[in-house]
Amino acid sequence: MPDELADGYNRFVSKRAEEQQNLYRELGQGQAPHTLVISCADSRVDPATIFGAGPGELFVIRNVANIVPPPSAYGDDPKAPLAGTAAALEFAVDHLRVSRIVVMGHAKCGGVAAALGQAQKEKAERDTGPGQAAGEDQSSPSYISRWVGLMAEDGTETVINNPAMDQDGLQQCLEHQNVRSSLERIQGFPFIRKAMDERGLTLHGAWFSIAAAELFWMQDNGEFLSVEDQG
Repeated sequence: MPDELADGYNRFVSKRAEEQQNLYRELGQGQAPHTLVISCADSRVDPATIFGAGPGELFVIRNVANIVPPPSAYGDDPKAPLAGTAAALEFAVDHLRVSRIVVMGHAKCGGVAAALGQAQKEKAERDTGPGQAAGEDQSSPSYISRWVGLMAEDGTETVINNPAMDQDGLQQCLEHQNVRSSLERIQGFPFIRKAMDERGLTLHGAWFSIAAAELFWMQDNGEFLSVEDQG
């Protein structure tokens, strides 16, 4: 076992008080998380840490850039690509019956940066004419590029609609929009709409500033405000 992991587990065992042992015995019988969090896989953004949650409280889906593909990405084929996120959504909503879903983006997201860079490249080609840069890789798209391509439309609109905005501003703008878009796509799944209508499932957006260790919550108008400023 790698030293970093062994040391971490030893710390876990040394702090495992009787109260925690009882909790894990209870969790051994099943789980009933209250919230599903869809978050980025970034190592700096841990939903359980940010929300101060213990084992069994959150059901978490993590992927590059906290993206939820639209239902149309799957069609009628249960073996369709990109189905992992939809399967986890369905399990959390229909089987675990979570009360709410939170899509949480974050600052300096590498997946968003990749989507933004692609949008800026395509805009430059439209403005100046297409051309293959010397030494540029012409191979088929990578797994990452295909995945963040789900942000292509939002990336293009962000670049076109904010011509005077600097790179950091564009990045944050797209990070916010990606949260909004994932929330919109979630509502396209019939089992989500059913849970919202029949038992009051709620959807929420959030964005985490890594450098400030500060959480921003999406308001009804789509804007993000610091939780700390809301009292």
